[in-house]
Amino acid sequence: MIILNPNQASQTLYATPFQAKKDYSTTITHYLFMVESLQTDKKYYFIGNVQQDNARYTEISISTNADAATSGNILVTESGQYSYIIYGQTNNTNLDPANAVVVGELERGLMTFTGEDAWSMPSIDIPDNVVYYE
Repeated sequence: MIILNPNQASQTLYATPFQAKKDYSTTITHYLFMVESLQTDKKYYFIGNVQQDNARYTEISISTNADAATSGNILVTESGQYSYIIYGQTNNTNLDPANAVVVGELERGLMTFTGEDAWSMPSIDIPDNVVYYE
């Protein structure tokens, strides 16, 4: 599971799409991410800003405080549960998974954007100088 913070710059996520890349004969040069809120069904698309891509993991830098999808940034202001799909593609500007430059789906999973709690437990102070009778 990927855990990120909403509305925050310079975060890192780790994924493992490399294993699925071997199933395709076309060379995959870029990753298209589709992130969908499980609460609102709102979809976000962005091109992954790859920092490291090897056989063990792929390191992607992402900012969730700006709407610049081709630069690896999305604007997410709400915390909650999200699903994601990583597509391999041969283009660094395409944001449509149905486009011909998309080679195929590489990975899917769950993502959590953690933020402030939706509610908090109130603290109850019971005075110690009260006498209780039965």
